[in-house]
Amino acid sequence: MQLIRKSLVRRLVALVSVLALPVAFVAFSGGAAAAPVAKTTATTVKSSSLGSFKPTFVGSAAAGCASGCHLLTGPFATPSTAHLSASPAPSAQANAADRAKAMPWMRPHVPALSPAAAAAVTIPTVSCQPLRAGCDTISSLAGGAVGVKGLNAVDSAESTTNIDKDIEPPDQGLCAGHGYVVEDNNIGEILIFNSALKRVSAVISLDTLMGLTSRNWSSGGDISCLYDASNGGHWFFTEFASASKESAGGAFAGCFGAVANACYEGIAVTKGSSPFGPYNVYFAHADYNPAEPGYPYLLNDFAKIAATRDAFMLFYDEFPLNSSVPGLGGGAFNGAQEFAFDKTALENGRPAAAVTVAIENMGLLKTPDGTCFSDSKYFQPGIACWFSVIPAVAPTPAQWDNSHGGSGFMLADVDFYGLGGSQLAVFDWTGLKNLNSTGCSSCSGVRFGGQLFSGVLSYFDNPNLPGGNPAPQKAGPIPLGDECGAAGLSVGSPPLATCPEGGVQTNDDQVTQASQGKGQLWTGVSTELEQLYSSTNAPELHFGAAYWVVGTSSFDTTGHFSLTSQGYVSAMHEELEFPAMAAGASNGRAIMDFTLSGNGGPFSADNGGFYPSTAFGRLTATSRGFLQSTINIADLGQAPEDGFTEYQGYPGPTRPRWGDYSNAVYMGGKYYFATNYIQYPNCLPPAFTLTVGTCGGTRDGFANWGTSVNYVAP
Repeated sequence: MQLIRKSLVRRLVALVSVLALPVAFVAFSGGAAAAPVAKTTATTVKSSSLGSFKPTFVGSAAAGCASGCHLLTGPFATPSTAHLSASPAPSAQANAADRAKAMPWMRPHVPALSPAAAAAVTIPTVSCQPLRAGCDTISSLAGGAVGVKGLNAVDSAESTTNIDKDIEPPDQGLCAGHGYVVEDNNIGEILIFNSALKRVSAVISLDTLMGLTSRNWSSGGDISCLYDASNGGHWFFTEFASASKESAGGAFAGCFGAVANACYEGIAVTKGSSPFGPYNVYFAHADYNPAEPGYPYLLNDFAKIAATRDAFMLFYDEFPLNSSVPGLGGGAFNGAQEFAFDKTALENGRPAAAVTVAIENMGLLKTPDGTCFSDSKYFQPGIACWFSVIPAVAPTPAQWDNSHGGSGFMLADVDFYGLGGSQLAVFDWTGLKNLNSTGCSSCSGVRFGGQLFSGVLSYFDNPNLPGGNPAPQKAGPIPLGDECGAAGLSVGSPPLATCPEGGVQTNDDQVTQASQGKGQLWTGVSTELEQLYSSTNAPELHFGAAYWVVGTSSFDTTGHFSLTSQGYVSAMHEELEFPAMAAGASNGRAIMDFTLSGNGGPFSADNGGFYPSTAFGRLTATSRGFLQSTINIADLGQAPEDGFTEYQGYPGPTRPRWGDYSNAVYMGGKYYFATNYIQYPNCLPPAFTLTVGTCGGTRDGFANWGTSVNYVAP
């Protein structure tokens, strides 16, 4: 266990047990009054309204505000990429030296966690001996899962449009429909499989798919994808698009470099039901509103997407990148931005002026800890802002919620101070069918609202500790770490020749994916957990997940959500990172997938732990944890993570990058899921060199990340 994490164990207060997890049904009487929901061993879960609002803007998507704004442009036609499916795989060897870049890691400002604050943090506990819900055994069996190797560092670095070569983290995405499964990832690539997970494409650059090269623009990653079965079936692909040439440094010299008016969100929509296209491409400008604080240096970070019957929902967090032009209240964060576009108009390729949109600037909404202008603890801007409010993805049109004139849902946790939390927020769009009205004549019926659950199972994973808060991994060969000095990664006079093995980033306790299925919303977050063993006096501190299941049936009838269930999951003696959930199966079962790693804890269990691996567990809306308390390993990691962000700046604080998210989706009676894992064993010199496609093409000199794509029956 790492010293940086041990300091958080001391003097813990109000530890939450999972020996009696709640199943909750909310009874409301009137609007915003708080109503008791259920009891845990520590507190009572209560629910209250966060209000109902007229959207910040609703009208033409070409504008985005009342006057002087220019949000959406397009469509711009790009041809089918089907001819690339027969292209030969790129060469596994390359001679060019690596140039490595880490993707921006954006979070709202939080004052540093002091030792006193760390000592008082509430960390949940689970019982592993005797075994109770929330502590799970690890099975070496795949649990029926079938997996294949997905994209990896070599695929990304050998892309002709990626001049920076090794990029971390992979930023993985996944979508499925119409007999296809699509993985997208990193700086801007997709890989297409059939439903049996046989590759049917080469690696396709989003520069090509979105026509960025011909515009002298570049890909910036943070990819999301979605299949929508309505209007004959269409695929959506989104990512950062930067108004800067790949040859001149790409997004790192444009959008990420705080160049004015450089940041866009590319939205590619297929003209039919094939993921190969052809496509209609739209661009949403992050700096569309000259009146927005931080203009014209705004970044549209971490965009996520979903679809309802009526709307294409897009979310991103808004960050001013130029400190001389601050955001709301003079801060460095403007809060979550929620967009609901007329989906039919996008799928029919209508001009931007004929597309309507509803926008909620959540930076203007009050939170439980103040506002984005000033929080109630430090009285500073940019802290108490709604952050990472993720839209929930439904697997099929039959599972959309068409109540209240067409609804769409979003979820977020609440930990603005990095001290952990015990609240869950659920937000809703209603009246979305009005986006389809002629000339947006009925768009006044579109509303945005929210509800807060307080006293839910607590969570804590603070990324603001020095070097982040990495989870350990099994010890093994790290050829890049052994040559970190020669690679120019370490510092000092002279720079240290070798660096020690690092950990795996956990990404903090924020929602990164949400799922909708069978009248329930599902989401989970990373959290530290104390595992209790009766045979030892000291608890073991590990990373696990807290998750919640929120019912929408009561929302359909009363306008209020119910908390159906909640629980913890953790791997006995080990770690899990980046949980994602998917629901929608006819038997009511859902899955959670994640990366599994660990060093076996203080007693080196599991033969010293696990290299980063793909794993999952099954659960139901009322199981209060994994069925049979079992984690299955779908794809076993073959070596330690050994990428450049593990060592950059050593012996000072480093921030190993991993993820930044996993994904899961339901299609055709199966759950498809994807995470990052290490595909191949790390080789040693002389086979290892600081070049692209080293070690027989199994890794790059500066990165060895890989991904897996899997399916499993519910």
